[in-house]
Amino acid sequence: MAATPVGGNANGSDEETPPANCSMDQCPAAAPAQDAVAFDPARGIYPQCIVWTWLPGCTQLSAGLVGHMGITNSKGEVWEFVGLGAMQNEGQLAFGPIIRYIPLSPKLIWRGTCDEGIDRAIEKYRTLSCHPLNNCHSFVAACLNEMRFLNFPFWNCFWWVLAVMVWVTGLFPLRWSSAMCLVTTAVFTGLAIALVFAYGVGASGS
Repeated sequence: MAATPVGGNANGSDEETPPANCSMDQCPAAAPAQDAVAFDPARGIYPQCIVWTWLPGCTQLSAGLVGHMGITNSKGEVWEFVGLGAMQNEGQLAFGPIIRYIPLSPKLIWRGTCDEGIDRAIEKYRTLSCHPLNNCHSFVAACLNEMRFLNFPFWNCFWWVLAVMVWVTGLFPLRWSSAMCLVTTAVFTGLAIALVFAYGVGASGS
């Protein structure tokens, strides 16, 4: 019986093959691509992340919940859905610098790679236009759906959860834009709470 070559498969090819009991939708993804880049917040590079920026006014009035989001591949390239089809940006989003981000661990990707999932979603969104029911959150959800992030196949139905995910678990880079967003949102939220409290006290005392 012929021996299997070292580093190859039974056919003599150097190409790796998945285990026999492992299907495309059941196995975690392989290691990230070799050309993946390192985090560099100063240049706005956040590889393999959900990235978020504020919408001045809307963000403050919603206590930091409302904003614009996109997703990055292993090279740190930003992809977002604005207008017609997905568009690429460099180091920021269409409405401002990256203020919050959520890393996407390759261990939590169950189909292909992060880059492949983004590419498939970009192709599906090529002729779609942005509107309230198909927005930036929907595009990011489509990317997560294509890569089966967390082995969950229904991200398209729960795109609105992404806003809560960023609000609760999103990380802040040490940049002035993050500080400005935090401070202004805290001030507006504090004023709103104070006004509601004052109105309530006034109404109950009359």
